[in-house]
Amino acid sequence: MTAMLQKKVLFVALVGMFGAAHAMEPPTQPNPPATTSNKISNNLSNTYSNTNVSLTGTAYLEGIAVYEVFDPKADAMASAQVNDVQKNLGNKLNVTDPTSSSVSGSVSNIQGNAGVNNASGFFNQQANNVAIGSASGKNSGAVASTSFEQMNDGNSYTFAEPMRGTSNDMSASISNSLNTIQGNAGVNNAAGAGNQQKNDVALASASSAVLATASAGGMQVNQGTSVTTFFPLNGTASITGSVNGISGNVGLNNAAGLSNQQVNSLSVAATH
Repeated sequence: MTAMLQKKVLFVALVGMFGAAHAMEPPTQPNPPATTSNKISNNLSNTYSNTNVSLTGTAYLEGIAVYEVFDPKADAMASAQVNDVQKNLGNKLNVTDPTSSSVSGSVSNIQGNAGVNNASGFFNQQANNVAIGSASGKNSGAVASTSFEQMNDGNSYTFAEPMRGTSNDMSASISNSLNTIQGNAGVNNAAGAGNQQKNDVALASASSAVLATASAGGMQVNQGTSVTTFFPLNGTASITGSVNGISGNVGLNNAAGLSNQQVNSLSVAATH
């Protein structure tokens, strides 16, 4: 098998199987040229105009362009992809109330996949994504890819003085949780406003394979955010006694404040 991949910007994709068509040919017919080619393209385009920060028609573009040439006698091909977008655009917030969230004594002794999102505050975005693909055959291949976009633009946060005897504190806590996990664990914990967190995992596995590739990439945009406070603003994100004794992969994001962006991306392609 001959495989030729060209990656543009971030992404990797994989074409399918052509072995069935070849098997239908008469025995006396010559083998087709080993130059069967396919093109896969995809675009994530976003155009956003924010006059408050003097942006007009600003475009954010992510593209995919993958070309492969391979032997049409390939038995199987597998692809696992995670493509995700998080946006906070033009939000206006005026708040005085405190917020809190907690995870305690939870999500432990798990075999497989665990995804936990815990957020306190406003306009926080969190995600845990897993994509798994497998193939088997004499001439098989596997591709795994992750890609992301996180965007904070033109947001306005006003934190007024709270009522007497209260505060505008924001807290998120995880305690005594997510322990003794075998497999994959994705944890996001945020306190504040406009925080973006995500964990992406893409796994591709092929037996008797001749091709395996893995890639990870992304884009983060954070601009045009205004914050007004009339009282001390406190944000606390804490993780205690947690995420211990894990066998496998762990993606952990912990943020306190405003417009934080955090990503853990893992791509694994295996042949065996």
